[in-house]
Amino acid sequence: MRLRDPKTTALIFASGNRHYTKGKIVCTGAKNCDLSKKAAKTYAKIIKNCGFNVKFTDFKVQNIVGSCDVGFPIKLEFLS
Repeated sequence: MRLRDPKTTALIFASGNRHYTKGKIVCTGAKNCDLSKKAAKTYAKIIKNCGFNVKFTDFKVQNIVGSCDVGFPIKLEFLS
């Protein structure tokens, strides 16, 4: 699932048996922790509006990724 604001993508998982399922949402692409939590709450709300019993609990940031422009081409064959 994807949101435009904040621009994020969610992977939605179900686990357990068909009578009781404790699902998980993995939210990626947010620019900071606050936007990640906002997006995760929005995904939970959308799923709840689809008729599922949703409780937003155990939110945690597990991974942060940084990127930069080094200003020159990197020749990967020389790094190997």
